[in-house]
Amino acid sequence: MENKISILIVDDHKIFRDGLKLLLSHFGFVGEIKEASNGKEFLEMLDLSLPDIVLMDINMPVMDGVEATQKALSKYPDLKIIVLTTFHDEDYLEQMMLAGVEGYMLKRSTMQDFDTALKKVHSGGNFFSDEIISLLTRNLNKIRDEAVRISSIPQFTEREKEILNLICQGYNNEQIGEIIHVSPKTIEKHKSSLFQKTDAKNTVNLIIYAFNNELVQISGN
Repeated sequence: MENKISILIVDDHKIFRDGLKLLLSHFGFVGEIKEASNGKEFLEMLDLSLPDIVLMDINMPVMDGVEATQKALSKYPDLKIIVLTTFHDEDYLEQMMLAGVEGYMLKRSTMQDFDTALKKVHSGGNFFSDEIISLLTRNLNKIRDEAVRISSIPQFTEREKEILNLICQGYNNEQIGEIIHVSPKTIEKHKSSLFQKTDAKNTVNLIIYAFNNELVQISGN
């Protein structure tokens, strides 16, 4: 690689920055390595010169990595950022991905991972640690499962939802009729429709179905 890669490490822990600098110094293709201890300092440094690759922490004082990344890529859309994270930062995964980062890897990644990540991202590609890919896949599967669950729930009328909620609160037909001002016979018709839509055999089955599918939420006293 003829032109060496310039790198900016953004992390609030000096010990980690020092260790990462030492690791990166073993790569012959890495040139200048600069440091920033928080997002604000990072943004100020960008206004002076742009590195080839940014290695970005997430949890930092003054300004965290999420906000810093969003602001940096808004101003410099071609900037290449690789997120360095721990599993404790899982909640930020989607935000950083949506911001447009080029890579996402764990801080405890191997020297080979860093070698591969820097080369891939510098050449216009992406890099994600195996653990991050597994996490993304797991989250995607959860989203798909939830979508399937929601799509399988029948459509209820507003009146049916109202009656279902009252049934789950323990009211009988007469009491429900008094509350919503209709006859018990009308309530029975709506219940019949609910049984048919949910394939419930009785009121207990209907209540179990409602709670299992989060159709009602009964607040405590």
